[in-house]
Amino acid sequence: MGVALRKAMRDFARWASARPVRVVLLALLLMLTPLSPAAGALLVVDALRRGGPAALTSAMLTLAGLTIFGVLAGAAPVVLLSFAAPTLLAGVAGGWLLHWSRSLSMAFQGTVLGGLVCAAAFMMLAPDPNTVGEFMRSAWVGLLEEMGVSATQLQPLLTVDPLQYLMTFLVAILGGVIVSLMLGFWWYTLIDGGVSFAQEFRRLKLGRVAGAVLLVLITADLFVTADLVQALAPLAVIGFLFQGLAVMHARSQ
Repeated sequence: MGVALRKAMRDFARWASARPVRVVLLALLLMLTPLSPAAGALLVVDALRRGGPAALTSAMLTLAGLTIFGVLAGAAPVVLLSFAAPTLLAGVAGGWLLHWSRSLSMAFQGTVLGGLVCAAAFMMLAPDPNTVGEFMRSAWVGLLEEMGVSATQLQPLLTVDPLQYLMTFLVAILGGVIVSLMLGFWWYTLIDGGVSFAQEFRRLKLGRVAGAVLLVLITADLFVTADLVQALAPLAVIGFLFQGLAVMHARSQ
């Protein structure tokens, strides 16, 4: 079963990344499904095989396609792009980091730190994080209403602090981006054959700089009630979670 799965994934990754048009179309389709991290993974492979500029072009074409789809479907394009843009652009950046450093650890550290910087910038530049959270709550509740969920069932969601919605969104984005990086690198190792994903994953580490930053954020969350710290601390936990998974994988060998 494992051999058959690896062969199927290798064939898919090789076929999907062989032509830019396939990358764009598949990424567009995947972004409209719960498998959206796989779209970012395709951009990771594209960046590794064709380079960062070419992958960036694929990402921009995919975002343009999502915008057109949103307009035609009557959905707000900003909702689609708020999820798609970080996933696709981070996939390009992660692939470029892998290509430049030849190290999964370096790409992982860069992705985590980059995610923290972008989240902090968003929190500081947004007019009001709570207003953004209220918008997300309204969008989520509206989507569930269209799916037939009753007002009684939705009532508990309306009582949740808007900031919690924003924090959940940021955690989902960073977690999805890291999954995209790992999946994309695994696909690439299946195609390339000269790199072992298992060995690179077992050597995964945050490093001194990233580890110190995450530890400071988690510690600060225990004593500081600022919205910025409360929003970034869960992202730090995500970084340590993947580090822990790598350690567990290494000890199991």
